[in-house]
Amino acid sequence: MKDPYRLALPALFLVVVLRMAIGWQLLYEGLWKIDTLNSPKPWSAVGYLKNSQGPMRGVFRDMTGDPDDLGWLDYDTTAAKWDDWLERFSSHYQLDDKQKGSLHRIVNGSYSKIKVGEKTRKVYGEALDKLPEGVTDLKVASRVSDRVVWFDAKAEKIYVDAVEHLKPDELAKLKSVVKTAEDKQSDAEKAYLQAVQNVFDRQKNRMGFKEKLLGALKGDPDLVGNEDWQRVGKLQEYKERLVRYENARTKADQDFEWDHLDHVWGELQTLRAELSGPIKAMDTELRDKAQSILTLNQLSMGPVPGRWSKLEFADQATIIGLTVFGVMLLLGLGTRIAAVGGALMLFNFYMAMPPWPGVPPAPGPEHSYVINKNLIEVIALIGIAAMPTGSWFGVDAFLARCWSGCCKRKSETVELT
Repeated sequence: MKDPYRLALPALFLVVVLRMAIGWQLLYEGLWKIDTLNSPKPWSAVGYLKNSQGPMRGVFRDMTGDPDDLGWLDYDTTAAKWDDWLERFSSHYQLDDKQKGSLHRIVNGSYSKIKVGEKTRKVYGEALDKLPEGVTDLKVASRVSDRVVWFDAKAEKIYVDAVEHLKPDELAKLKSVVKTAEDKQSDAEKAYLQAVQNVFDRQKNRMGFKEKLLGALKGDPDLVGNEDWQRVGKLQEYKERLVRYENARTKADQDFEWDHLDHVWGELQTLRAELSGPIKAMDTELRDKAQSILTLNQLSMGPVPGRWSKLEFADQATIIGLTVFGVMLLLGLGTRIAAVGGALMLFNFYMAMPPWPGVPPAPGPEHSYVINKNLIEVIALIGIAAMPTGSWFGVDAFLARCWSGCCKRKSETVELT
């Protein structure tokens, strides 16, 4: 009678092929991710984690550190992040005093400091011999506060406060001081109008990134000169809609409710990108500007080492796990360890977006119910771990023979002795 637990040769062959096929699939996925690291868009699990569903949604989303990009939309958080990066940037490239000064101006703005009474004020200035004829007090004539703009007759300059800033409506008021038609304006009036425009343009061009960030997040687009970046109203709307979404999600139990929530989630992601996109673009521009002050020798020192975060740990662990477990399964090296490790990793992928009843379906063309391809691979790997497939065909078989031969020789030596 044949042993029912004994596997036939074709079955052994197919189990080994299954092990190697899964190993190749994991290895190729890991190598592809490694290849993207030097591309303009390196791979990251951030999108997958942010869109996680199911009972462990909070755990996976928290791994990104900022799943809803609210940190990017907070001035203090983003400014602190910039300060930390700039400190590491300066230390890594060993900037000299001149470069440190340039970096300071990029971040905080290129303004002058003058003594006004007993106070020192940060200002942008423009040369101006005198005010238009008939104007003795600029504040009275223009109805713009002298905390924002003023004329210094002794210095022959018009100044704009670098903290208060001159707004477009205030610029219009300053220009309205000149009542004469353009073709009949005197040289003094033309010089005044040009000086006012020049000092307004100078504050925009020499504004630091922190001031631009403040303008973008505090609803003052005039600071950055781009009305598309006025986000205060939309930012509040985004926060309120996030709260409503999470509350509705905990109560949803019908398919139509999940369908509606899926639609709302898509709208939230569009709004998130619209709000955080310009700030992220500003972050990229800041880093590019900082790089521009470096010498060739400094550039050869490579990028600034980053802070280790949960997301970076998840990304690196995924890439290393896919590659190492793939190689081990393909070669039949430490097969059982690799199979168990790969199964645990793929089970995490499964739990991030489980196709369970009452859970929104994962985006993409795949349609599954309870069991999807990740869970199938998990089951297959557990089955592989239960069998000595590496001993059938793989490095494990070679190591086992070497160990057996070594033990046999030792035994024979003992017997002879």
